[in-house]
Formats: sequence, C-alpha cells, structure tokens
Amino acid sequence: MPAAAPTGGSTYNRKSRRAWQAKKKAIAKSDNPEGLKEQPDNSLFGKKRRHQSEGADEAEPATKGQKTAQRARAPVLKTDPAVQLAANRKKSEKAAKKSPSGGKHPFKAGAGAGSAYADKATKKKGEVADSKAHSRPHKEAVKASLHAWERLRAEKTSPKEREELIDGVLDSFKDSMVQVLQKHDAARVLQSCYRLGTQAQRDELMKRVKGQVAPLSLSHYGHFFVMCVVRHGTMAHKQALMAELNGHVAELVAHAEGSAVLQLIYTSVASIPQRNAFYRELWGKEFALLRQVEHSDLAKLFEADPACKPRVLRRLENLLSKAARKGLGMTTIVQRGLADLLQHADSAQQALLATTLKEAAPHVMHTRDGARIASNCVRHADAKDKKAILKAVKGYVVKAACDPNAALVLCTALEVVDDTVLLRKTLLSELLSELPTLCVDAHGSLPLLSVLAPRDKRYFDAAQLSVMGKQGDGNSKKDADTRRAELLQVLLPPLCRLCEMSGARLARSPHGGSVLYECLKAASDGVADVDKALRALATVALKPAGAEAGEEEQAAGEKEEEEKGEVEEEAEEEEEEEEEQQEQEQEQEQ
Repeated sequence: MPAAAPTGGSTYNRKSRRAWQAKKKAIAKSDNPEGLKEQPDNSLFGKKRRHQSEGADEAEPATKGQKTAQRARAPVLKTDPAVQLAANRKKSEKAAKKSPSGGKHPFKAGAGAGSAYADKATKKKGEVADSKAHSRPHKEAVKASLHAWERLRAEKTSPKEREELIDGVLDSFKDSMVQVLQKHDAARVLQSCYRLGTQAQRDELMKRVKGQVAPLSLSHYGHFFVMCVVRHGTMAHKQALMAELNGHVAELVAHAEGSAVLQLIYTSVASIPQRNAFYRELWGKEFALLRQVEHSDLAKLFEADPACKPRVLRRLENLLSKAARKGLGMTTIVQRGLADLLQHADSAQQALLATTLKEAAPHVMHTRDGARIASNCVRHADAKDKKAILKAVKGYVVKAACDPNAALVLCTALEVVDDTVLLRKTLLSELLSELPTLCVDAHGSLPLLSVLAPRDKRYFDAAQLSVMGKQGDGNSKKDADTRRAELLQVLLPPLCRLCEMSGARLARSPHGGSVLYECLKAASDGVADVDKALRALATVALKPAGAEAGEEEQAAGEKEEEEKGEVEEEAEEEEEEEEEQQEQEQEQEQ
C-alpha cells in the first residue's frame, strides 16, 4: 500500500497553529513575500541601495554582509480598537467576579498581580454603577409610581382609593416634579394624576410646575403634560399656561414639540385678542417685550410705521421659513404669518418664498390662510414650480373644487397659469368629468365661473377676491383675454351639451342658473353652438305649469314598476333554481 502524501500540521494542534501564525506575520512584514531573487540596481523590493563612497556615479549592489538602514515600519493594527476595548472590559468584569486574592487571572499573572487587577476592575465597576445611579436619581420613586398607576387608572378603583394613590404619587415626587416629567413613564403617570385627580390635587400639580411651563413645552415628554392640562384642565389653569407662554412664541413656533402645544392653545383656548398678541411676538422681540402696539395685522402696522417694514419682514422670513423647512407649516399661526409675508413682501422675496413653499401649498389650501399661501405661490412661482403644484393637486381637483377655500386656489390657477394645455390635462379634465355635480354646487361652480365671468362681483365677494390676490399681479406673460379664449374652447362644448340635456335642472338651481346664464352668454359669441340648448330651454319654458312635475312623477312611477318587475323576475328565477336542486337530490337518492 503506497504511503500517504505528507500533509501540513493540523490547525487544532497548538504548536502547529502558532508556527503558522508566525509564518504569516513574517510574510506580511517581508518586502519580498514571493521569495524572488533580488537583482542589483533594482528598487522593486525597497529603496534603491547606493554605494556610500564619494565620487560613485552609479549604484553598486550591496554586499552580502552589508546591512542597509531601513526606516521603522508603523505597527499594523490587526483588530479594531473598539472591539479590543470591549474585550478588555469583559475580561475585567470577569476578573472582578472572581476572588480578588489568588483567583486565576486571564493573563496568567501572579497572585499579587491578579489581586491588583481584580481590585481595579471592581473599583471601575463600582464607578459605573455610581454613574448609573446618579443618572437615575428617582428610580425607586418612579418604579413605585408605576405600580400605583396601574391601580389608579383602572375603572374598578373606587374614588377614595384613587385619591389616596394620587396623594402617594405626589408625595413621592414632592421635590422633583419637573425633573420626573422629563421621563417617559413618570410623565404618563402624572398626566393620569391630573386627569383623574380632584381639584385640590390638580391645583397642587399646577403649583409645582409654575414657572416651568415654557421649558416643559419644549421637552419631548414634558409637553404631553402641558397638552393634558389644555385638554382636561379648568379655564383658570389654561389661562395660567398662556400667561407663562407669553414671550416664548417665537421659540415655540419652530420647535417640534413646542409648536404642537402652541397650536392646541392657539386654536382651542386663546381668544381673538390673545391670538393677536401671540402673532405680534413673531414680528420681533420689541413687540413681545414692550407690548405697546395693538395692531392685529401687518397692513395696519406698516401704515402706522412704514420704517419697520423691512425689519419685520426679514424677521418673519427667517423664522417662518425655518418652521416650514422643519415640516411645521401646518400650524395656524405659521400659516397666518406666511400669508401676510407673501402679501407684503417684494417680488424677489415672493418668488423665493413660492419656491420654498411649493411642496406645502397643496396640503394647506383647505384653510383660509392656507388658501392665501397657495394662491400666492401659484401667482408668483415660475413655470416649473407652477407645474409641480398643479401636478400635486392632480387627482383631488373635484374635492378641492367643493371646498370653500381650495376652490379659490383653482380659480387663481385658471387666472394666472400660461400653459393652457397643462390646465386642460390637470384641472379641466377632472372638472369636466363631474360637471353635473359641480354646476349646482355653491363652491364647485366658482372655478367654472372664474373662466366664464372672471372676477364678477355677482359671484365673488371681496373676501374671496382678497384670497385670490390682485388681478394682474404675478409673473404671468400671456394676455388674459388670450388665455380665457383658449380655456373657453375646452370648457364651452361640454357645458352646452349639459345645458341641452339638463337645462331645466340647472335653471332651478341658484348656482346652476348662474353657470347656465354665463355659458349661454359666452357661447353666443360664436365659440360654440347654443341653438340646441336654447331650444331645450324654450321647450321646458312652454310647458304648462305642473306638466313637468307630472312628467317627473310619471317617470318615477315607471321606474318603480320596472324595479318591481325586476324583483319579481329574480324571485321566479330563484324558485326555479330551488326546484331543480330538489329534483336533482331526489334523483341522487333513488
């Protein structure tokens, strides 16, 4: 039997493994790992060796016994320092668990060295424990309050027992109320204590957080307690919160948690004078501190003091743009400020703000101030941004047309966008698909009337026109009459067909009658054929009184008879199917 081929040492042999590791280290440090024969005058395996004697013109090969000076190589890191540090920490923890005198040491040191190392590890572990205890000074109180929380919020708990539990929680947090409100668990406990507690307990809670409402409103967990007071507290407690937030509105409006508190107080608690006072704080620090100005909007302020206009607009732009970039543009006070800023800013600022707010405009146009923002964005944005806004609205045009504020944004788009092909694809295509519904709707008819009768005061009041903005303002380049003629070519033919088929229904509706009148008036200029629509209206008008109602009743009766006949036919078919099934079952039994 032939002898087996020699093989390398087993990797499970400690001696062989160490030899192989040493060999790998030597290869890694070598300049010639392949073991090639070094040639003279060759710099491939290191720096070129030159003869040290003076006057030598060419390099000479180094002799066998000559030693060449080599630069010391930097040590190569074989392991990640963070991983090595974690491994050392684990070793120290293991050593600390063992006996400090005479136990085995991981590095096989002597008994004295092992004892010193273990003492050091134990000391370090104690320092870590002390630091954790220092970071959680209220751990035991919070833990006890959580057990009480499970009982006090249960429905089966009696009022007397709940009151005692809340008193116990308040006693445990007697000197640390504001600190524990920064904790996620303790904040929930104290919210339940305020919501379920007695009036005396609520007053005690408000007394302990007095003077700390503004910092709590900026806290990730503490602001939930402030919102709990706003939702469930008495009017006196709510007014106390508002008094402490005075002077901090500019700080809250651009903060994620603070804006939520401000929005809740601004919309559900503050009166109109208090809202105006909050809004004035956004104009500048002097308005927040001195409180000598009582103007409710920027128009009155600039009329009384024109010199402050650049300063106030710059302040508003910096603050509100920061809030909008953080995604906080949905709050009411921010929308109010952005709408006023777009209205009073110069053309350069308006164009810049329109670019900044183009993504938020479709999401805020359902509110009054949001519609002002969206209308100004459509009016002052460039062609690319206008296209982006209209594409964002695509699919929601009918819903927007039936909204009292969003419908005005569509009217503005039909008034200022030069690309009529884009308007036809995005807005008019969806409006024409729901013409019978929109024509008789109080708000859905406004986009149609904005093309048929632009800015007619019979259909648009002063407040609606102010939301749409000044006529002719913006960066539109196309003539208004040319734009209207192109839109009428798309809008009038389906409108005339609707007037022909449902003229009587439109005439009986106050809003449909307006659309009918303006449609026939615009079509009389030769844009569309109105003879059929007029003939249908004349036929309806010549019918005697009550004839149309009788026809409708007759049609309704016929429809009911048809429905009854269909029901009877379905019942007969079901009976026949049942009989067939019974016959099949009898045949199978036989």
